[in-house]
Amino acid sequence: MRMSLLIPGIIIIVVAVAGIMFFGLQGRSALRKARIVVAGKTIQVEVAETALSRAQGLSGRDGLDSDSGMLFIFTSPGKNGFWMKDMKFPIDMVWIAGNRVLGVTENAAPEPEKSMFRLTVHYPPGPVDKVLELPAGAAKTYGIASGTLLSIED
Repeated sequence: MRMSLLIPGIIIIVVAVAGIMFFGLQGRSALRKARIVVAGKTIQVEVAETALSRAQGLSGRDGLDSDSGMLFIFTSPGKNGFWMKDMKFPIDMVWIAGNRVLGVTENAAPEPEKSMFRLTVHYPPGPVDKVLELPAGAAKTYGIASGTLLSIED
């Protein structure tokens, strides 16, 4: 009797884990691509515009090419915090309102020694509807600073 109840439970767990793995991998590989142009220079970006893709972000990746990044797009402006959960490399966070840079957090470093509940949370200086994550130092390389205008192209 007990075995007959156990088997359906195991099947449900296996199906759930397989679904999470499948959709998790799909969410990462299916990101839309775009370009950000700043002062005549182009940055290739993956666009994280769903709750799942924003939550995953760059976590678990080994790095980014020097001319690439990830653009997070939110449906409305806010002061969304970003942390370095499961990050393996430092990044610059570019806080964007419309097409204007509101501020830059440079060289946000991974904190592997901290538990998830003790990670530093980085906040924008005001409400933003986009956040651009770049390899550490790239904001300076591209001349991105508060007030910089960006063009986002599909």
